[in-house]
Amino acid sequence: MDSVTGRAPFPGLVAHHPGPDPLTGHGEAFRRATLDEGQDASSYFAASGLADLADAHGGLCSFHLGDTLALLQTTNRPLVADEDLAPSIDSNADLFGSFVGSLPIGHPARPRKRAVVERVLGSARVVAGLDDHVRAAARDRLAMMADGRARPLDEFVLDLVAHVDSALPGVLDFRQKPLTDWLASPRYGTVARSFFEIASEVISKVSPGSIRDADLVVDMTRDMILANHEAIAAAPSTNMVRAFFAEAGLPFDRPTILALEPAALKELGTIIVATYDTTMLSLLWAIACIETTPGPRRQLIAHATAGGDQALAFASLLAMEAVRLGGANPTALWRRTIRPVTIDLSAAAGTGSATITLPEGSMLWLDRRRANRDPAVFPHPDRFDPENIRHIMRVADEPAIATLARNRFEINSFNMVNAVRSPRKCPGRLFSVRQQALLLVELYGRYRVTLTDVDLALAPFTAMPRPRSAGMIRVQPAATPASEDLRRTR
Repeated sequence: MDSVTGRAPFPGLVAHHPGPDPLTGHGEAFRRATLDEGQDASSYFAASGLADLADAHGGLCSFHLGDTLALLQTTNRPLVADEDLAPSIDSNADLFGSFVGSLPIGHPARPRKRAVVERVLGSARVVAGLDDHVRAAARDRLAMMADGRARPLDEFVLDLVAHVDSALPGVLDFRQKPLTDWLASPRYGTVARSFFEIASEVISKVSPGSIRDADLVVDMTRDMILANHEAIAAAPSTNMVRAFFAEAGLPFDRPTILALEPAALKELGTIIVATYDTTMLSLLWAIACIETTPGPRRQLIAHATAGGDQALAFASLLAMEAVRLGGANPTALWRRTIRPVTIDLSAAAGTGSATITLPEGSMLWLDRRRANRDPAVFPHPDRFDPENIRHIMRVADEPAIATLARNRFEINSFNMVNAVRSPRKCPGRLFSVRQQALLLVELYGRYRVTLTDVDLALAPFTAMPRPRSAGMIRVQPAATPASEDLRRTR
């Protein structure tokens, strides 16, 4: 077999990296590097020479992980249709129960399940309508933390986002027992903080054993809903928890909550955790990058202090730039082909007209960290610079969030492997980026921020991309706070 001999599966068409082991190709080396030594997958692809080989051949190369043929992509061009790939969380579906991401793209229940989130967090009108509530909740929490005391940045952003998300009407409505209480829970705190880290360990390091202990999300979700039942029942009709029950044709009452099957509770728990966890990690990167890049920091303070439309617009640029460099997805992602898949190499490299056919069961890898630094797309690929986002805008004054559209592929964000039309792109991405922008304006417009001991190199032994040291943040009232009457940007 090719994994033993190291023969190229597509000679003359796709470059092949045989790997260090004639029996397993990259299989054993990848396992050792990611699981034993704590490297992320993108770092392994760089150190092994795979990423450089792909870059030198149009952004594509083949390799083997044991007996499995794999294709590595280092650009963000979509190569395949989603229908040709197993569900995006196929490898860790046990974690998510009946969540939409575990369903085949043509499953009849998928549109209804996706709509539970998308009609709220994916609606520009609904999301913009939450602006004043985000600001009010942020001001409430920031006022409590503006005491000049040093706090770990990761704890600061997690607390801030969890507080805000608990208070937003028509989203979660956890006003009786907010998310901050669950994050501090001796029983549930670990799964509330680490649920997606566990899932990402499976996705990016091919480590199914990481699922251990994650079933605690079942009990946590049930207890969360019971503890906030009255607030949720009285919430606006957009509330995602109530929408989940309505989609399933179930009444929202205590007996029904107690009788929910584990698969349903995992699905609902995934929605709840994703609401705050995605925004939290992206905001952590945004603040860490801003605090280590003087130019954008000065501009943000000036815009946020002045207020108005430009404050939110500029903060959105910085939020998107932080998503590009860090984000809230593993550094590399993969999906499995479920049938023989023909790939037009012109789609991969932008040139030529040859095709290859990947066998069923192959792995299609995207090195998203590398692809998001494509020098053919971004003028300053390795630098935190809002000009990188301005550069990919298609028309003058295009809003930064336009780059999140399903048909935009310059940045792999809120997504798995890029597929044609991106039908699995995160339905909450508009909410996440706008919320980050609003929080940045509130923070930098009203407070003096100091961050120390930060190291933006990737932390080892973590599947989600986290700084090696997020640092310690101090927040104090600014001498000249931004205008109380920030104009809305619709």
